[in-house]
Amino acid sequence: MTPLLYVAAGILLLAGGRKLFWFFVGVVGFITGLTFADHILTINSPAITLAAGIILGIIGIFIAVFMQSFAIFVAGFLAGSYIAYMVITSFGLIPEAVFWITYIAGGIAGAILLFFLFDWVLIALSSIVGALLITEAFSLAPGIEAAIVIALTLAGIFIQTKFLSMGNS
Repeated sequence: MTPLLYVAAGILLLAGGRKLFWFFVGVVGFITGLTFADHILTINSPAITLAAGIILGIIGIFIAVFMQSFAIFVAGFLAGSYIAYMVITSFGLIPEAVFWITYIAGGIAGAILLFFLFDWVLIALSSIVGALLITEAFSLAPGIEAAIVIALTLAGIFIQTKFLSMGNS
């Protein structure tokens, strides 16, 4: 995915992840497909990697539109896993034994939290994923990247909270 698409998807998630639930599920499906094909299955073909991302993204959108209850678990699991994956790779904690435990634990935590605290966790997860996508588009020093992720996440939470409170009044 080109850096511009990462930034565009990140901005949409920061500003409207709660309102665009289907888009959020599609994006986390897409990035999960890219991650699995590229880093886990070590497929060296950009075309196959992109196809895996597109297929999982479309499946995610389908699930979000037609099976929303199931999509909550799927989106929470994939977002939690992606966040856990980005954290362990950012800090160089990537031994295989730790990777799978962290990936699965992050997914389970994301699914449970999203199920029980839907609005607030969706806002937080979509803001974090949006911030990570934006920073992934650039080559930044780890400290600067972490600061930007935190700032963008907080901005996304603020924006989406304002939208949520406007919708509830």
